Amino acid sequence: MMKSIALLGEYTPAFPPHISTNEAIERARSLLDAKLTADWISTEDISPNLFEHYSGLWIAPGSPYKNMELTLWAIRHARENKIPCLGTCGGFQHMVIEYARNVLGFKDAQHAEYDPYASNLFISQLHCSFGEGEIRVIEHPEHPFFIGTLFVPQSRPTSLKPHPLITAFLKTVVDRAI
Repeated sequence: MMKSIALLGEYTPAFPPHISTNEAIERARSLLDAKLTADWISTEDISPNLFEHYSGLWIAPGSPYKNMELTLWAIRHARENKIPCLGTCGGFQHMVIEYARNVLGFKDAQHAEYDPYASNLFISQLHCSFGEGEIRVIEHPEHPFFIGTLFVPQSRPTSLKPHPLITAFLKTVVDRAI
């Protein structure tokens, strides 16, 4: 299997969380001495053959996404098929929606950025680094790596060392792709 990560989100070259995402991947790849590719894919370009090319998913910061339903499909596929998946900020929020809909049975679970008047709002509109009193990290304990963070760990590296969560995610992708 190919050692590769799909970064799902609407890539904006000047958006600081996207810049730090690319930098964190480079630092972790260097630290692990790993041959690994990472490609940004718009949520409107997610296709059924996504997992033929990518062995891990990073649901990126920045939302709303162009296609929420395709994003939720990709998250569900990763969750159900034990494919390493990391979600940061907006990615975390979409992981919560996917779980609410497909595991908890709230088929109308919604995010305020898409429908602020929905009857089952699971995610209120908030900023990535805020959300005081809100859940900040989720993990699926029976999955090799299914973690979401409301915060953006890739934006807080210490010197040139990547955040341990980013390194652990890349290591899981590399180890499972062998």
